[in-house]
Amino acid sequence: MYKELKKYGKVKLNEPMSKHTTFKIGGPADYFVIVDSIDNLTAVLKVLSEQDMSYFMLGGGSNVLISDEGFAGAVIKVNCKEIKVEDDVIIADAGCATAQVAEVTIKAKLSGFEWGVCVPGTIGGAVRGNAGAMGLEMKDSVYKVEIWRDGEVLELNNAECKFGYRDSIFKSGNDIILRVHLKLQKGESKDLMAKALQHIQFRKDTQPTGFSSGCIFKNVDIAQFHGKTPDEFADKMYVSAGWLIDKSGLKGEQIGQVQVSEKHANFITNFGGGSASDVIELIAKIKEKVYDKFSVNLEEEIQII
Repeated sequence: MYKELKKYGKVKLNEPMSKHTTFKIGGPADYFVIVDSIDNLTAVLKVLSEQDMSYFMLGGGSNVLISDEGFAGAVIKVNCKEIKVEDDVIIADAGCATAQVAEVTIKAKLSGFEWGVCVPGTIGGAVRGNAGAMGLEMKDSVYKVEIWRDGEVLELNNAECKFGYRDSIFKSGNDIILRVHLKLQKGESKDLMAKALQHIQFRKDTQPTGFSSGCIFKNVDIAQFHGKTPDEFADKMYVSAGWLIDKSGLKGEQIGQVQVSEKHANFITNFGGGSASDVIELIAKIKEKVYDKFSVNLEEEIQII
């Protein structure tokens, strides 16, 4: 298997995933395969499927928590980074950093995706989780997505992606995102850059630094409150998970070397040496405390492997 996979990318055996996630947590993968083109990616997927080997796609390493035991199978690091501009459409390989794609849209004088400068990870991962910021989401810009499904390369339009709040068809199926097509509007680079800088500053002001995976939980639909929505969110569709965690007295709560951020309660930070088991225990404690106080269930936004 090692020799076969090496035909299409760099391969490391028993590679610690802590080296490749923003959490700096995760045990070894049997095979760690780095692919730098869509053709090589589809070739690796074909090999693994024929061998019936489990695999997991890793983009920028954010929004994921990998077990301390690691991953039995192959972790594919998607390092495909080609970006094209065709009139008002951006075509980006799944491995492109979301922030990089946003920068290209600004230089191309295309408006509607400048918020992407403050989103970690890759554009493929952003589409999978329908990532959002500043009141916008991936679904607002996605025109179509090229995917690998059961050995075929197909295209899905926006509706076929079945986007929902931090959700899409890609979270419940086996489709692999290859390329993303974003349809945007014409704008002025100076105005777009000013917006982007505002977004970056807002992120610095409100989110912690250090090792984390991004937001741990989804915000909570007001329907869960059965007409007793907190006053601060009376005119909103969702109640902030960070607000609920904060009001449950959990800022600074720590287990082992991981802690609920003092700056933003929907982040868990790893001081270094933190474990996945510690994070999972802390997640369980947060969910219990929030339910005890508000009678609502928090749902994880991060992917737990």
